Amino acid sequence: MDVFDNIGRNYDFYPNTSIALCAIAYDDMSAIHREVASQTGLRVVWGPAELKSWDDISYSRAYVAGDIATGEYFVVIRGTNFDSIVSWRKQDFDLAKTRPFGALPGNPPGVPADALIAQGSFNGMSDLLKLRDPATGASMLEFLHILKPRYLYVTGHSLGGTLTPTLFAYLNAMLYGTGPTTNMALWSFAGLTAGGTGFNAYFNSILPNDQGFLWRIQNSLDVAPLCWWSYPGIQQIYVPYDLHWDCIDKDAVQDLFADAAKAGIGYAHPQPGLLLPGAFDHSILDGDIWALQALHQHHPATYQALVKTRYPNGGR
Repeated sequence: MDVFDNIGRNYDFYPNTSIALCAIAYDDMSAIHREVASQTGLRVVWGPAELKSWDDISYSRAYVAGDIATGEYFVVIRGTNFDSIVSWRKQDFDLAKTRPFGALPGNPPGVPADALIAQGSFNGMSDLLKLRDPATGASMLEFLHILKPRYLYVTGHSLGGTLTPTLFAYLNAMLYGTGPTTNMALWSFAGLTAGGTGFNAYFNSILPNDQGFLWRIQNSLDVAPLCWWSYPGIQQIYVPYDLHWDCIDKDAVQDLFADAAKAGIGYAHPQPGLLLPGAFDHSILDGDIWALQALHQHHPATYQALVKTRYPNGGR
């Protein structure tokens, strides 16, 4: 059965389960196995695995969870660790330089030379590919080669959402070859743009936009999915609520968009997204109100609530 035929039999389960897995990825490493089982009914089969900097702060994390009975497995990428300078500087915001997607470890086959991604996306992907299962020492790719899942899904929130299409494309190339995928799907939440028009054309060649659902899910009040293609969108996002950014927020965003422009690759999302209508939080009244509103709208719990409203029949 084609993956999209399989998903369509009970679609609401998939975005709800994906965002739940993404939220769990931020929790304590020791709790992930238990929380995945109790909240989703799946079982962690690889990881969780993470990389830490010299100061013992995690900057990359992922795990694989699945259902042996159905043969469905989710690769879950954690978003940015708020406390990690490495995550912010080397993954999220390293925008002015680019790298060929085909230069990733293992040199995924069939990738056009103009499929360029941000240096930060390249760094984030390289870190994911360095992860090793604590028990077996196997990399994610080695594990999936042996597992040979019937259906393979990729999901992530925030930085994880940014890297979801790149990891999807990488695993498709390394596991199944160069053609369009028939047994993979993805759900990305609050993701930023990972690359430019060349990478997007390559991505669209392996995932035609006719699978029956929009995999890139964004809150209408979240600034992150507007990075790095719509500066005016970020500038105006809270104006209808009479909330304007101050000079600190404005200057930071301007500098990052300037870096993105230096890359010259036309940062954009590869396919249209599903825009879920956000609810402005009027209770945020103290501190940097613009930034706190943005953080609230970006939070995985906010996305979980929006996804549940849009897809209310989330169980099997």
